[in-house]
Amino acid sequence: MLRWLPSLVDWFAKLPPSAAAAPAEPKAAIPPVGDTGPDDGATKPLVEHLEDLRGMLIRIAAALFVGFNVCLIFANRILAYLEAPLYRVVPNPENCLQSLNVTDSFVLAVQLALYGGLILTMPLIIYFIADFILPALRPKERTAIIPSFIIGAILFVGGAAACYYAMIPQTLKAFVKYSVWLGIKPQWTVSSYIGFVTQFMLAVGITFEVPLVILILVRLGVLQAATVARSRRIMMAVAVVLAAVLAPPDPLSMLIMAIPLVVMFEITIWLAKLVESRARKARAASRAG
Repeated sequence: MLRWLPSLVDWFAKLPPSAAAAPAEPKAAIPPVGDTGPDDGATKPLVEHLEDLRGMLIRIAAALFVGFNVCLIFANRILAYLEAPLYRVVPNPENCLQSLNVTDSFVLAVQLALYGGLILTMPLIIYFIADFILPALRPKERTAIIPSFIIGAILFVGGAAACYYAMIPQTLKAFVKYSVWLGIKPQWTVSSYIGFVTQFMLAVGITFEVPLVILILVRLGVLQAATVARSRRIMMAVAVVLAAVLAPPDPLSMLIMAIPLVVMFEITIWLAKLVESRARKARAASRAG
């Protein structure tokens, strides 16, 4: 992962500067809907754009329908995968999870199929959206948006995987110990457990997107690296608050979640300085040329 940092910084530095970073230029007339600029051919009418939008939505709905039905068949295996962290915490997890209502099993299977279908078809959904958006962008804008999608997907998957393999088992272990200390037998509903696991993974995955957002804002001139560095204490406080909210009231679990967030924020500050420095050198070189 560290071998990618120089190339990632170079990519951000080579992005086209925004209006905030570049010298002021006369404002051009607003192009009509569908104008793709001088590089990309003629203008498309609004009706054709609406037809393309409808086609994209139909393809996304069809992909979700197929993914939902495929995952509905394997709902029991998806449930077993989400229950795996519990097997590392309690000896008999089947005695810990319960279904209290008549329709709980069916509703749970539908929820698992929806989650699984969305994850399974996400590459297709991103492709359909990109196929709709990219023709309207200029070549420089395309080179900026495509790597952002890829890096953002990698960060989200990495955060969700770190949560699944490291944070969730420690959190469940803390909850079980806390229940035993209070003299309560830990018995949870299946829907409550699945909701906890999926929401935890989603929250951590989104949190791992923060460095990418900060770097893009720094490159576009919306934020300055000095401002990001001065916000170090705020970022540390945010990391501690997130750990306190998402993790159980156990010092070890809070540290397990807070330390990666703090390290991630520090790396973001360092990368922001590199991106801003190289972007400044690139602008100076372009003016000199």
